[in-house]
Amino acid sequence: MRLMMTVRDLRDAIKPGSPLAPDDSAARAVRVLRARGIPALPVAEQGRLVGLVWQLDLVRLLGGADDPRRIAAATPVSQIMRPLTLIAGEHQPLSSIARLLSEADASAVPVSASDGRYVGMLLARDVLAAISGQPVVPPVAGLATPRGVYLTTGALRAGAGDLGLTATGATLMAINLVALGVIYGLGALLEYLLPEVARPLPADTPEGIIVTAMLIVYGLQGAVFLLLLRISPLTPVHGAEHMVVRAIEEGEDLTLEKVRKMPRVHPRCGTNLMALLILLIIAQQFIASAGELLSGAAGFLGLVVLVMIVLLTWRRLGAGLQRWVTTRRPSDRQLQRAIQVGEELLEKVRNRPSARVGVGRRIWSSGFLQVLIGFSAVAVIAECGMPLLSQAWRWLTG
Repeated sequence: MRLMMTVRDLRDAIKPGSPLAPDDSAARAVRVLRARGIPALPVAEQGRLVGLVWQLDLVRLLGGADDPRRIAAATPVSQIMRPLTLIAGEHQPLSSIARLLSEADASAVPVSASDGRYVGMLLARDVLAAISGQPVVPPVAGLATPRGVYLTTGALRAGAGDLGLTATGATLMAINLVALGVIYGLGALLEYLLPEVARPLPADTPEGIIVTAMLIVYGLQGAVFLLLLRISPLTPVHGAEHMVVRAIEEGEDLTLEKVRKMPRVHPRCGTNLMALLILLIIAQQFIASAGELLSGAAGFLGLVVLVMIVLLTWRRLGAGLQRWVTTRRPSDRQLQRAIQVGEELLEKVRNRPSARVGVGRRIWSSGFLQVLIGFSAVAVIAECGMPLLSQAWRWLTG
């Protein structure tokens, strides 16, 4: 780590956002403060910063008011903002910023670029972490791979490489193919044991019954996929990845004792998107099977209720899937390996605090493309080998 760090080294920690205007209401200031999670907001007039609105001043304004809602809506921020006495330049040493924050008894400072453009707010806690040798870590994402945990900040990476990420996609497709094979095998067994039950549906079968039957088959395949995923070696690695990321986010030391206490459920896990996709597919199939029942005002109301159910339950379903399907409690050995990856990433953050990369590199660092490549490769191989498997099956069954 460089001996003389500057504000520019913490640019990933700077909180961006447009300044308030002097005639914005205190009510808007409250909303923006809450959304950005910072203690103060800059106020700009004709592109020039003129003051700061502090959270404590809003508390003083509204805390003792008889009608806080009316006061917040009627009071412009120009009446409560403090004059701008402190601003940080991008190339200013962090040590001097810390001294100025101490003298002003401030918990944040606005940052300006070399051309005078407002960049964002820098929090005192991030300056404190940097000058004390603690890494100021951007949001961390990760993936579980057959070769261990992968972690990234978008600019920096640690753990399993591209081959491991590709292997994750290949493993997921392989599990999916096994699940599909189980369903086909059960269908073939049913046809052999109960041929009268397994007969194809008549041509005049109502569309709703066909859609329902397809939904049952897809649901069974999905259930087998989730069961196989649950018992796969990916799930304890996934749990270890979540626990290490949680420890990093909460500022805990990456020790086995500390990380072992972290939860396996994470709000930014891709499993939540899987849950949303499952609910959307169920909703789509329900709409398709309902057909004419969804016409008119009653149908529109039912559709609105269905959409509300999806929006209100997908995160809870995602958390449940993480807890019971996509993660398992890792062993101490797996957890220790994940901790090593977390320490590797933090060391890279310490040595390259201002690492910047383009959008393309960030997409590649997310690991999504590598997983997609592995997923697609196994799918293509399976597609090419399917005729041979079908021929072998016909030969075996006579």
